[in-house]
Amino acid sequence: MDPQLRSEISMRRLDHYYDIMRTSIFAYVAIAAVIGFGAEGVALPLIVLVLVITTYGVLAGKTALEDVENLRGDMTEEFAQTSFAQGLKARNLKGLILTSNVLLSLIGLSELIAIVF
Repeated sequence: MDPQLRSEISMRRLDHYYDIMRTSIFAYVAIAAVIGFGAEGVALPLIVLVLVITTYGVLAGKTALEDVENLRGDMTEEFAQTSFAQGLKARNLKGLILTSNVLLSLIGLSELIAIVF
């Protein structure tokens, strides 16, 4: 794979990940506003929305970061010897995926608790 193409794909997938996280957090904030200021009797639609947002954030975010992780394996030998490439290989993307998934799930759980109780 051409290094320029790999770099472009990697940047676009990271941008996609940031967009996913931004959309998920914005949707969580909107639901929190409805929980706090909305009318009674809308619990079921809110529960469905929270579950959908959590699922979207976890699955789409994980996929985007796994794609970036897979692109690290496509480095040319010459590029892999540079300090920058060694820094990229040292990044713990699995830890970022896990942290991202746990945080989104905890936000979703806290909103579900706020809706039910």
